[in-house]
Amino acid sequence: MAKRIKGMSMCNPVILDREYLLYTARYAIENGYTHFEMIGPTHDPVRGNLDGMMYYRKYSEFNSDKDKEYVDFCIDLVNEVCDMMKANGIKTYYWHHELEIPYRFDEEYPEIHNVDGDVEVSHPLIKDFLINKIEDFFYLYPNMDGIVLTLHETRIPLLKLKNQKLDKIERVKYVTEILYETCKRLGKELIVRPFASMLSDYDDLMAAYEQISNELVVCDKWTQFDWSLTMPHNEFFDKIKNNPLMVETDIFGEYFGKGFLPIMLKDHIVNKYAYCEGYEPKGYVSRIDRGGYIPFGTPNEVNLEIMSACQDGRDVDEAIDAFFGRAYGEAGPEVRALMEGTEDIQIKMFYINGVEFSMLSLFPSLSYIITAQKVEMFRDKPELETTAWYIPKNYVRPPLEELTRAKREAVEESERKLADLEALKDRLTEEQYHGLYMRFTNLNIAARLWEQLTFCCIGLAGYFESKDDSCIDSVKRAMTELKKIDDEGYATLGEEYYCYALGRVSAQKTTRSNVPFFIEQVSRAFELEVGEIRRLEAKGLVDYVVAGGFNERHGMKKEINFSSSHTFDDGVCRLAGSSRGKAWSVIKAHGWFSYEMAVKPNAENIITVTARGWDSDSIDFDVTVDGEKTIFKEHSDKKLECVVRFTEKAGKDKVTVRFDRITENMPLIYTVEIK
Repeated sequence: MAKRIKGMSMCNPVILDREYLLYTARYAIENGYTHFEMIGPTHDPVRGNLDGMMYYRKYSEFNSDKDKEYVDFCIDLVNEVCDMMKANGIKTYYWHHELEIPYRFDEEYPEIHNVDGDVEVSHPLIKDFLINKIEDFFYLYPNMDGIVLTLHETRIPLLKLKNQKLDKIERVKYVTEILYETCKRLGKELIVRPFASMLSDYDDLMAAYEQISNELVVCDKWTQFDWSLTMPHNEFFDKIKNNPLMVETDIFGEYFGKGFLPIMLKDHIVNKYAYCEGYEPKGYVSRIDRGGYIPFGTPNEVNLEIMSACQDGRDVDEAIDAFFGRAYGEAGPEVRALMEGTEDIQIKMFYINGVEFSMLSLFPSLSYIITAQKVEMFRDKPELETTAWYIPKNYVRPPLEELTRAKREAVEESERKLADLEALKDRLTEEQYHGLYMRFTNLNIAARLWEQLTFCCIGLAGYFESKDDSCIDSVKRAMTELKKIDDEGYATLGEEYYCYALGRVSAQKTTRSNVPFFIEQVSRAFELEVGEIRRLEAKGLVDYVVAGGFNERHGMKKEINFSSSHTFDDGVCRLAGSSRGKAWSVIKAHGWFSYEMAVKPNAENIITVTARGWDSDSIDFDVTVDGEKTIFKEHSDKKLECVVRFTEKAGKDKVTVRFDRITENMPLIYTVEIK
């Protein structure tokens, strides 16, 4: 029987670091690992994926756009690691997302576009480029054993394109089979990650993979959809019938502090591992870092020991005790006691009775709070998007006092942890104490921030339900406390302050953390939305929506991971797609969102949509009313009113109004009026 995979993945998703990568490679060799994955700056437009660490041969005209210093650095470092791993019987792999082409590729070869300006996936030039890319990569990295492939979060969103010659399953099969057959011919492996946030996408991906080969290894997360601590076991495993399964784990902290907060994931790891073993996987690969923050030399390194003990069949408690004994000497048992319960504290902090309440580990932006319906969650009778992956099946929001009690308990429990740590100070070295003090102080500050964030959301939800100004007074008090706590965090910990350290990698780079940006945006968005509501209500409409606002509602549904809310100087709005693109990430997507809106039955309804383009003088979108589609392709760098005349003929007093992005240009939808 083949040896089971014991794997780790690192540099997630940041540029490769020589010292860290070599240290981790040696750690893998010394601790019995058999599988080693490098992720790298996946979403970097220049240095990401295979493309960012290689030179093309046939398509060499695009090499001038590369960061040659980084490519040469990778060729030197990665080959050194691959050689080291091969000598010790460990296989190495690199993460890669498709479909990706150089930014000038479609300028040089415009024939690859279809009528909507999208890349036609089945064009022969795409196939030729992909084959040559894989050949060129393994020419430069001959001892790399394979590629770990994801078909999401790309410049060309394979599953989200419109008007392709191939349907979704055929598209996935077409691209994956090109890569699979090329790797196989070169004696290399292709491992696929479904990484789906929609059930329909997962079904399409698996249907395509099964058609390619029953030897194609499928690597899937052990939590369904994403890395939340409260996500259920991955039920998608039941759909992997004919292909080998490898399980991907996160034992660092995608959703729980990224190493700046203390967490011992004993319950999480042991429970998930037991579940996965029921599917007899080939093995496991664990993410051990995130965003440039690493586990080694921290109390959170214990999670590598817990996962390793599970895989090696060792007693988990003995492994935990041994780790703290090595790391903290005679104070080991007391440090372990400090780490006990940190998983539960973070669940109370970061979740709303099982629903994630942070932006990964970041203090959330207002855009994220509205997009993920967190204000809606705090209404007396919330209307939640039932297709959202982050809301559990049959979710019932408990009473508000139960939610606020959990936040208060997190604050009090983190305060007790700090007091227990202070009592240990004389038994620890200065370095040991500082590492623990930084993490447990951050835990307490974060618990207090999330308590006030909860009060802020309750006040906003209450105002739009009751129009009671006292709710706004409570919002202002909460935001005043948020500012005080944020200032305290920075004054106490400086650049080690959790919100500052992680805020630097967020999209809002002008502030030292997301907290001031959130406060500013709440005030501005509230003012803009209330003004729009007053203006629209004065018009005596049948119905209206301020898109992307606190009071949006109307049974809003959207593309799961895209179509977010944003606030600009000219109003709040919702995007039909991804807001990233070329600026700092390759991710793009053609998204959609919809509302259930009131109409006059058996009569003509005039529907006016206020829209503009983002970074473009084109306003392109579809609006579909009760199945009747109207296409808007307008040229303007200002807001336009786009009018649809819809005659209701079936006696219905409500219809679905849906917005779709249809071209490269991002549409912003501000208001929808029906009269």
